[in-house]
Amino acid sequence: MMENFRFFGAPHMALITAPGELGPYAYLDCGGFITGFCLAAQSLGIGTIPQAAVAGCAPLLRDWFNLAEDRTILIGIAFGRPDPDHPANTFRTARAPLAEWVTWRD
Repeated sequence: MMENFRFFGAPHMALITAPGELGPYAYLDCGGFITGFCLAAQSLGIGTIPQAAVAGCAPLLRDWFNLAEDRTILIGIAFGRPDPDHPANTFRTARAPLAEWVTWRD
Protein backbone atom coordinates (compact mmCIF):
# COMPACT_ATOMS: atom_id res chain seq x y z
CA MET A 1 0.00 0.00 0.00
CA MET A 2 2.75 2.48 0.88
CA GLU A 3 4.39 1.90 -2.50
CA ASN A 4 1.29 3.57 -3.91
CA PHE A 5 2.27 6.78 -2.10
CA ARG A 6 5.85 6.46 -3.35
CA PHE A 7 4.40 6.43 -6.88
CA PHE A 8 5.85 2.95 -7.47
CA GLY A 9 9.29 4.52 -7.91
CA ALA A 10 8.23 6.66 -10.88
CA PRO A 11 10.31 9.83 -11.23
CA HIS A 12 7.34 12.06 -12.10
CA MET A 13 3.79 12.66 -10.95
CA ALA A 14 1.07 14.73 -12.59
CA LEU A 15 -1.62 16.01 -10.26
CA ILE A 16 -5.00 16.44 -11.95
CA THR A 17 -7.35 19.03 -10.45
CA ALA A 18 -10.55 20.72 -11.54
CA PRO A 19 -12.39 23.88 -10.51
CA GLY A 20 -14.71 22.75 -7.73
CA GLU A 21 -17.62 24.88 -8.89
CA LEU A 22 -17.82 23.01 -12.21
CA GLY A 23 -18.81 19.77 -10.48
CA PRO A 24 -19.06 16.32 -12.02
CA TYR A 25 -19.00 17.46 -15.66
CA ALA A 26 -15.51 18.83 -15.18
CA TYR A 27 -14.54 15.47 -13.68
CA LEU A 28 -15.73 13.74 -16.84
CA ASP A 29 -13.65 16.14 -18.94
CA CYS A 30 -10.64 15.34 -16.77
CA GLY A 31 -11.28 11.63 -17.29
CA GLY A 32 -10.99 12.16 -21.03
CA PHE A 33 -7.77 14.11 -20.54
CA ILE A 34 -6.35 11.38 -18.29
CA THR A 35 -7.11 8.73 -20.91
CA GLY A 36 -5.42 10.80 -23.63
CA PHE A 37 -2.42 11.52 -21.40
CA CYS A 38 -1.91 7.84 -20.59
CA LEU A 39 -2.31 6.70 -24.21
CA ALA A 40 0.03 9.42 -25.51
CA ALA A 41 2.63 8.53 -22.89
CA GLN A 42 2.40 4.84 -23.78
CA SER A 43 2.96 5.66 -27.47
CA LEU A 44 6.24 7.31 -26.41
CA GLY A 45 7.35 4.36 -24.28
CA ILE A 46 6.41 6.07 -21.01
CA GLY A 47 4.54 4.04 -18.41
CA THR A 48 1.71 5.58 -16.39
CA ILE A 49 -0.10 4.63 -13.19
CA PRO A 50 -3.31 6.58 -12.49
CA GLN A 51 -3.68 6.78 -8.71
CA ALA A 52 -6.94 7.96 -7.17
CA ALA A 53 -5.57 7.21 -3.69
CA VAL A 54 -3.52 10.41 -3.71
CA ALA A 55 -6.76 12.43 -3.61
CA GLY A 56 -7.07 11.20 -0.03
CA CYS A 57 -4.00 13.31 0.74
CA ALA A 58 -5.65 16.49 -0.55
CA PRO A 59 -4.67 18.75 2.39
CA LEU A 60 -0.99 17.79 2.10
CA LEU A 61 -1.00 18.16 -1.70
CA ARG A 62 -2.89 21.44 -1.51
CA ASP A 63 -0.16 22.84 0.76
CA TRP A 64 2.74 21.32 -1.21
CA PHE A 65 1.55 22.68 -4.57
CA ASN A 66 -0.01 25.85 -3.14
CA LEU A 67 -3.39 25.01 -4.67
CA ALA A 68 -6.40 27.23 -4.16
CA GLU A 69 -9.18 25.88 -1.96
CA ASP A 70 -11.60 25.93 -4.89
CA ARG A 71 -9.60 23.25 -6.78
CA THR A 72 -10.77 19.66 -6.43
CA ILE A 73 -7.90 17.16 -6.42
CA LEU A 74 -9.06 14.26 -8.57
CA ILE A 75 -6.13 11.94 -9.22
CA GLY A 76 -2.38 11.67 -9.54
CA ILE A 77 -0.60 9.99 -12.42
CA ALA A 78 2.84 8.53 -11.74
CA PHE A 79 4.88 8.29 -14.92
CA GLY A 80 8.31 7.40 -16.22
CA ARG A 81 10.19 4.65 -18.02
CA PRO A 82 8.59 1.35 -17.03
CA ASP A 83 10.50 -1.36 -15.18
CA PRO A 84 9.17 -4.65 -16.57
CA ASP A 85 10.53 -6.51 -13.52
CA HIS A 86 8.73 -4.37 -10.93
CA PRO A 87 6.05 -6.44 -9.13
CA ALA A 88 3.39 -3.85 -10.01
CA ASN A 89 3.94 -4.63 -13.69
CA THR A 90 3.24 -8.33 -13.25
CA PHE A 91 0.11 -8.00 -11.10
CA ARG A 92 -3.10 -9.04 -12.89
CA THR A 93 -6.65 -8.90 -11.61
CA ALA A 94 -9.55 -11.10 -12.62
CA ARG A 95 -12.01 -9.51 -15.00
CA ALA A 96 -15.68 -10.27 -15.44
CA PRO A 97 -16.57 -11.40 -18.95
CA LEU A 98 -17.80 -8.58 -21.16
CA ALA A 99 -21.20 -10.22 -21.52
CA GLU A 100 -21.78 -9.83 -17.75
CA TRP A 101 -21.71 -6.04 -17.79
CA VAL A 102 -22.47 -4.92 -21.36
CA THR A 103 -25.81 -5.14 -23.14
CA TRP A 104 -25.59 -4.89 -26.93
CA ARG A 105 -28.58 -3.61 -28.90
CA ASP A 106 -29.02 -3.70 -32.66
